[in-house]
Amino acid sequence: MASMGGSVDQDFSDAEPLMRFVRDGGLINRTLASICQAEALGKSGVKNELQARIISRIKEYRDQRDVAKYERLRHIIYNPAAIPAGPFPPLTGAGTPQRSTPGAAPAGVFGASISQGHNGYNMGGGSANGYRPYNNHQKILEFKPSPFFKPEQQLGDMTICDKMEHHRHTVKINLKAADYPFLSRTLSDPSIRVMVFCAAEDKGLQDVTFPHQSELKVNGGEIKANLRGLKNKPGSTRPVDITKELRLKISNYVNTVEMTYALTQKRFYIALYAVKAVPVEDLVSVLKVGKKITERTVLEDMLNKSRDTDIVTTASVLSLKCPLSTLRIDLPCRSISCRHNQCFDATSYLQLQEQGPTWLCPICNNSAPFNNLMVDEYVLNILKNTSRSVDQVTIQPDGKWSLGIKNENSRLNGVASTSDDDDDLVEVTKSGDSVRMGTPQMYRTPVPVGNHLQRSVSTSSGPLRDPGSGSTNGKRPAPVIDLTSSGDEDDAPLARAPKRQHTNSYSASSAAPVYRPPPPTTNGYPHY
Repeated sequence: MASMGGSVDQDFSDAEPLMRFVRDGGLINRTLASICQAEALGKSGVKNELQARIISRIKEYRDQRDVAKYERLRHIIYNPAAIPAGPFPPLTGAGTPQRSTPGAAPAGVFGASISQGHNGYNMGGGSANGYRPYNNHQKILEFKPSPFFKPEQQLGDMTICDKMEHHRHTVKINLKAADYPFLSRTLSDPSIRVMVFCAAEDKGLQDVTFPHQSELKVNGGEIKANLRGLKNKPGSTRPVDITKELRLKISNYVNTVEMTYALTQKRFYIALYAVKAVPVEDLVSVLKVGKKITERTVLEDMLNKSRDTDIVTTASVLSLKCPLSTLRIDLPCRSISCRHNQCFDATSYLQLQEQGPTWLCPICNNSAPFNNLMVDEYVLNILKNTSRSVDQVTIQPDGKWSLGIKNENSRLNGVASTSDDDDDLVEVTKSGDSVRMGTPQMYRTPVPVGNHLQRSVSTSSGPLRDPGSGSTNGKRPAPVIDLTSSGDEDDAPLARAPKRQHTNSYSASSAAPVYRPPPPTTNGYPHY
């Protein structure tokens, strides 16, 4: 009897998480009323009253140690689809711990035909697929549902990963295809996958969470997968698909799945599941035929905002590009709770969530789970009536839209016309029939030596002129700018040219130049 009592205590170990799920699990009033009806409780009243009745019944079964009734109630709470149309019939031998015998199913309707299968809440597998018998002592892990896969069967019991604060540790799971005939479907149906799930707790609905420092190996080969998810984003970790690494064609081959981890402050729980993967294309098709945000609803919302005297409404710009992919939107959608008109592309959003599920709107950062996504028919109508080259439209407060016109400078032959270049001077040189445009040469101040004016050598290759001699039109040559070079290269030499010439001509210790008459010449040669 002692062993039986210990088994019974273990059966009721999840009573507290079960009651928390009734309070905070998101069960709607209709489901709560159906559960109350199945338990022969009053089904009228507000949500708090219905929850209180169910919690009271859970405590009653726990205190009475009635395993059969407790398991029956637990099953319909986690699996609302299994709720009968009317009250449950009385169980035979109620009040006795009928789960104490391994392999025996509870009496009454909660027998072998009722499994731990998944219906949207429970990730566990069971006899719903017709492959696994009802196992009274099988420990199952329950995870939050995902639209990208549907769990079919849990492959074996969960494995406990004890905390390891200072050392590394490895847990091992053996998997043989002969023990699970359901795995034969992986050979003909590529959507059937085998995945590794891990959780930080073993009660209630869990997020996929692996130890921070961990790695997976299948049949000795390391699995390259992101086991941490996104930084500071709980629930963004995906289960690890190991189907390709398993050898399922040989039914008696023992596949080995190993997880090595270290530096953990608490326990973790790991399990294998056979799931049916749902591609993104199928989810997009579901959105296309699902509920929609009608064009009339969007227009009425715009008109209500424009009539509000406390809000000044003006024309706004609606982008037709997805903020995630920066490509033109194909199927515009947003969450029903979003208050903005800007949409994102359904395919791009779902592909991003498949890699790291956060389910947050990329525009307002509010929650946008798959069940709340809807196609915006107002934006869809705009996309249908505009060409693919149009990136944005202008939306008036009354909902009317028009193509946005970009203001650009007038261009001539691809070059913008400006009036700032009127003062630039260009030297035009004509040689024969050709005309060359260039920068006029810079001049240097002449230095008197003897009776000749010796000019300093210029870096320019053109002829040197005396600026004091003047030009033929009586005007001093104006500085010019070379259009083929940058302004920084021309301004600096012009500004420093006089100082540089003065520094090179005289030193600090030399005296001013003195004029001396040239010596007499004989036949054109100087005479000394």
